[in-house]
Amino acid sequence: MKLEKILTYFLLFLLILCIIGTIYLIYAPKIGERFTEFYILNKDLKAYDYPTDLLINESAMVFIGVSNHEYKDMNYTILAFLSDKVYDYNYTVNITILNKWNETLSYKYALSKKVYLRNNETILIPLNFSISIPGRHKIEFILLKDDERKVYRELHLWVNVKEKEELI
Repeated sequence: MKLEKILTYFLLFLLILCIIGTIYLIYAPKIGERFTEFYILNKDLKAYDYPTDLLINESAMVFIGVSNHEYKDMNYTILAFLSDKVYDYNYTVNITILNKWNETLSYKYALSKKVYLRNNETILIPLNFSISIPGRHKIEFILLKDDERKVYRELHLWVNVKEKEELI
């Protein structure tokens, strides 16, 4: 009789424990992979047909997209500049950063835009740019996080710049 009473309380305790565990599993948020999306789109918000053939000082436009899936609010800095280097993740960016946006791109300085995003928030930022040097150039788009100078994400776009429109 005493053993039955102990077993009954033990089973009741296990039942309550299972109910609490089930409720926790249902309502506790699962943390999956932490990442940030970083992408460029054309002026029609499509991921193709980018402005790759320009004239000197001709204005072009792309949208830079950032989506925060880090499970916390994040501060980002976006850099845009001309470069002949390869930027790997965690590479430290060593270029003068201007607090300007929508300007002429240069090899000497980077245009920058600071962005604050909450978890699961996305932003599209238009960038109007021009290039004043003829030739084939690589435009670097670098994403930094938390005011660090290390590359967190990197994109690039190759652009041909001509001095004047060639007649066909």
